[in-house]
Amino acid sequence: MNRIPFEVTLSPFVLAVTIQFHIRKYKEDYRETYEMLNTSLYVDDLFAGSFESVNKAFDLSKNAIEILKDANMNLRKFKTNSKELRKLWNENGIGDVCESGERSLKVLGIIWNLSNDTFKLDAQPLLELIKNLKNSKRCVLKRAAKIFDPIVPHLC
Repeated sequence: MNRIPFEVTLSPFVLAVTIQFHIRKYKEDYRETYEMLNTSLYVDDLFAGSFESVNKAFDLSKNAIEILKDANMNLRKFKTNSKELRKLWNENGIGDVCESGERSLKVLGIIWNLSNDTFKLDAQPLLELIKNLKNSKRCVLKRAAKIFDPIVPHLC
């Protein structure tokens, strides 16, 4: 198979293993980019935190594009709250850069307000799911598994 079919239970795992296998060959030459891709890719989203400079963020994003392009994967749809980084991406034709008018975006179920750089968790969809369920351990665990906390893996 040349493609990974989505909506199959194993698809996210197969994709993660494929990406990890591919990026491993860049571990020595692009150590920081490798670390970013290895720890910040969640299925098909790359969610990287803050960087010490705009140039560092630009270089890492450029290297990530090249590394994934080598595996015929297209890293695109870049979002940032930095006007300077957005300008660099636009000037260099990198991905589909979000327009400055976009005020927020959803990242792994968490809403990121680009304007004031804050996060918000919208619990309403989760509460709607819980409302009609019976009160059992299985139901609680099933709903708790739908909550993703990007900070927890980094605290362990």
